[in-house]
Formats: sequence, structure tokens, C-alpha cells
Amino acid sequence: MLSKKEYRFQDLEIEQNENVFYVYGDNMQEAMQIVFWLEEFNPELKLIQVGYMGISNYVRKYKVQGKIYTFIMTSYYRNGKIPDAVRNLVKELDKPDAIVYSLKEKKVLFGVENTVSTLAGNATWQRTGRAINFLKNNIPFVFCSYYSKLDKSALEKSKKIPPPRKPGALFVILYLALTLKYSTPALIAFYEHEDLKQNMNPEKKNKDWREDVFQYLYALIMKDGRREKKELAECYKNMKDYYFARDKIESTKEEFGESNLKYIKNFRFEKNIVKHIKRKKNKPLFQTPLEFTWKPKNGEELIHTMFPDVTFYQLSKNCKAGITFETEKIIEICNARSSHKGYFQDSIKENMPTVILPIKLTKGETRQFTDDPYNGEIPAFSELYQQSFEKVNIIILLTDHSKENEYEVEKAKGRKVYKAISKYASIVMDKDYSVFQRYSEQAILDEKGKYEKTKITEDNITCFFETILKLENIVPTFINPPGGSWSDMHLYPTDEFYYYNRNDERADIAYYRPETNTYYVGESKDNSKSLEKTLKQEERKVETITKIIKEHIHLPEIQYKRFAIFNGNTNDAEKILQESNFHYVVVIQENDKEVKLTVVEGNDEIHRK
Repeated sequence: MLSKKEYRFQDLEIEQNENVFYVYGDNMQEAMQIVFWLEEFNPELKLIQVGYMGISNYVRKYKVQGKIYTFIMTSYYRNGKIPDAVRNLVKELDKPDAIVYSLKEKKVLFGVENTVSTLAGNATWQRTGRAINFLKNNIPFVFCSYYSKLDKSALEKSKKIPPPRKPGALFVILYLALTLKYSTPALIAFYEHEDLKQNMNPEKKNKDWREDVFQYLYALIMKDGRREKKELAECYKNMKDYYFARDKIESTKEEFGESNLKYIKNFRFEKNIVKHIKRKKNKPLFQTPLEFTWKPKNGEELIHTMFPDVTFYQLSKNCKAGITFETEKIIEICNARSSHKGYFQDSIKENMPTVILPIKLTKGETRQFTDDPYNGEIPAFSELYQQSFEKVNIIILLTDHSKENEYEVEKAKGRKVYKAISKYASIVMDKDYSVFQRYSEQAILDEKGKYEKTKITEDNITCFFETILKLENIVPTFINPPGGSWSDMHLYPTDEFYYYNRNDERADIAYYRPETNTYYVGESKDNSKSLEKTLKQEERKVETITKIIKEHIHLPEIQYKRFAIFNGNTNDAEKILQESNFHYVVVIQENDKEVKLTVVEGNDEIHRK
């Protein structure tokens, strides 16, 4: 199954002269990815040692010009105390995939969001709140994603293979606006999907923006100001070329108009924006007056019915939020039609433009409360309009609530979407002009203990096993976390991919070993008792993924083996082997000095079919 049946790792010690950086992630895998990319795009990082500080802390040490740089990868949750500087960021609007923290300086250096989701429709905006926390504290932030990807939700609806989807035109502009508003780098790192079918143009490979971004982040870590400035300019040049490469100029004009975006078109743009980051205040990106009247794709009739004879504009042809400079009309209409008479002029200022952002707090026929994508959309469009006009009123319009279609808005106030509402909204109202409280103490408060309860989780076990695969030079076909419901499964040794549907039931790990020409498909649990409770269900998951792999790669000579992995001992493993159809059980144990992994192989022929 692996090259050895037992692995022992003494806890690594950190010397006083080492430059130590903690990389906190949603789980250890998210944190590991950031360090792997730093290593991949910066060959100056010479790996000298790999090890652990318990199951939950993966350590990689590098040497650069005689100095040792140590990265400790861990998660935000259940691994003991985290620095207040980190906790204060993750408890705000939303938490990103990874935060890099300098132990020596006792400060956060940067944050990173890395999504493998399709940046189409609502998903484009939902992670914006994660960037705002950093930028308002003058901490650089990077968003990594594919240029394009197949939209699985479109596939489920049409039953036909849809064309790949890419981020909307306004998305990259948002990060430029955030850069200027907060005088802090807000960067995007697009890269091509490994599966050519997912790319907009399979024949022409776009530039990998990660190279420039992670060289910039490396310069931050190394405190190389000259290189930092150079790489930062390259990052912004990539973002400019996204709109103004020769084959995109006409579509850019159509989306944003002739008068807008002169700042970005300037041939010195990338040098200018690096220089302007040092300013405390920058000019707005969008020129006034705005060119486009607001025609929201969903709800245009509602907007015109609620606010007749009010003219709304939008920043681009496809903007979800609209702005009006006739705020006095808004106040007059709302006072005339609402039971909250006299309230509106106290909440929105007549001498300021008013932005209206339609959202839903619920989804589905059961009226289930939801956060995504609006916990990101509210910050995204609020920040765009604030950068353009500085002071604006923001009305959150609940399009799924009315007297005929009513739910208790109060029940949504414990959810993270209300963090964004509390921060940005001037008024929260529905289709009947009913007004709701915009502030939620319940959503804003966050318990310190939820980040610090020490506990070994299923994620810990899965991520630890991935580090073992890394040592064996094995790239997993699939490993969960953090893929979630839209995970891609690369069917090694072929170039084929399989894409999970939203509700697919799946195992946690699958990988191929060419040395034995064998696929290993497994399920991870925090301990043996958790596995025993749902043993038949876990066996079924493993069988399902095994069947999918067999059917899609068409290589009958490959063998398939089933396994389980958890925190426990060999006695637990023997018991599971007797009660299940697994070929192997992997147990992981830790104490104060070492981490131990043991592979236990089943002897009963019944379980080896």
C-alpha cells in the first residue's frame, strides 16, 4: 500500500536562529498548498528537512543564503491557541483558506484564498469578505483560481456539456478598486486547469499568474523591497492584460464604456498603481457620470415597480447593484408606501447617492437560510461603489420576503451573512417596504474557544496521510478536504477526469501506485468508533468510487484495494478488518515526542476479493 508498513517521526525542534512562519488554513491541506506553491515558484527555497510537531502540524524547513526558514502548516481550529492577530482576522466577515504569520515579527504577512470552484454567477463574489478583513488592516491579500472551469450546476440542469465559465468582467476590477481604496495590494492569481477541456481555449495556454504572485509573496517573506516592487508591478500587469490584451479591447469597451477605466488603460498603469499604493487616498476607478442605466438580470421589473420614475445606473453592463443620485425620491416613495413613516430620512442621507443591492436570505422551497453568495456580494458591491463615490447609502433589498411570502428575518441574524449586513447596510427592507434591524450582535460575536479546543479530527487524519503520500511522490487522484461538493478527480495514470455532482456520495482518498499497478481507495475517520458507527455506509462509499474509477479509465489490468484510516492502535485495526471488506487499515498515533503510522494488512481471504 505504501513503501513501508511503519513510519515514525520524532517531533521536530525549532532552533532559535530559525525564521519561523506559521501557515494557518481551514485545514492543514489548505495551508500546505500555499507552501508548495512558494516552493514551486521560488527555486531559491532549498528544502532541507520535513517533519511534524504532532499530527496537526506539518513542518518544512528551507535554507536560503545560509539562513533557515521554517514553515509550520496547521489549521485555525482545534489545534490549541492561535495568535490574536490571526483570530481577529478569521472572526471578522469571513475566513480565508490560509494566513501566513511571522512568529518573529508577531504579525500576519498576507492572506490567500484558493478556490477550485467555478467562478460563475453567484460564486464569483461570495469570497470577497475574506479579502476585506486583510486589506482594511493593510495586509496584502491574494485570490487564486482557475481562469475557467465547467459549470457543474449548468450541466445538472441541461444534461449537456456546457462551455467553460470564467469570472465576470467586473471581478478583476474589484481587486484593483480594493487596492486603491485601502492602499494595500489586492491581487489575483489565475491559472489554467489541468484538464484542457476545462479551459476557454484548449489550444492556447494563458500565462500562469501564480508565478508572479508567489514570487511577490516570497519577496515579502524575505523582506526584499526591490524585488517586492518589481514582482508587484508584474502582478498588476497581468490584471491589466486580462482586459486590454489586443484581442479583448473591443469587449472591454462594450462592458465598461469609453469614458471609464482610463487609469487602467494608461501604458504606465502597473508602475503607477505600485506607486499609488503608498498614498492614503486614491482617485476613483470609474468616471462620472456613469454611462449605463441599471438593468438587473433578475428583478428589473421589481425595481421599477418599487421605485417608479427613479433612474438607476450601474458601474458596468453586468452589475448586480445599482446606484441612484435621486435619493430624495427614494425617501419620498418609501415614506409614502411603508408603515415605517419618517424612518427613512433618519437612516439614509438625502445628499448622498443610494446603492440598492437585491439579495435573498433563503434558498429552496423549504426557505432554508443561506449565507452564500451574499456574505461576499454585499462587501463586493459596497466596496466598488464606495471606492467610486466614497460616501453612499446602501439599501439591502430582500427580494424573497413580502407579506405574501414571509419568513422570520430575525432567524437569519446568527449567520455570517449578517456580519456583512451589519457592516455595510444603511437599511434592510423587503418588497413591501417593511424595514428590519440591520445590526446583529449574535452574528458579530465570536467565541475564542471555538478556535482553541484541542481535538484530533477527520481532517487532521486525512491531511496527515496526504503528507505521507507527498513523501512517497504520489499525487492523489482525489483527497478530501477541501474539495467539497465540486471536487475534480484526476484518474491517474490516464489524462481523464471525473467530476462529482453536488450530491454525490464519495470516499475521502483515492490514489494510484504505478509500482504495484494498484488503485487504493479509502475512507478517513477521526477514530475507530466513528468508523464502526457507519461502517457499511463507508464501505459503500469506497465501492462507489472504485466502480467510477474502473468504468472511466478502462484499464482492466489495474488492481483495486480498499482501506480505512483513523487515529487508533493495531487492535482497533484488526477489529475493523474482521468486520469489514477493507484490505488494509492504517492507524495513526501521536504522543509528546513522535507521530507513528502503521499499515495493518488483512489476512482473511474474504476481505481480499
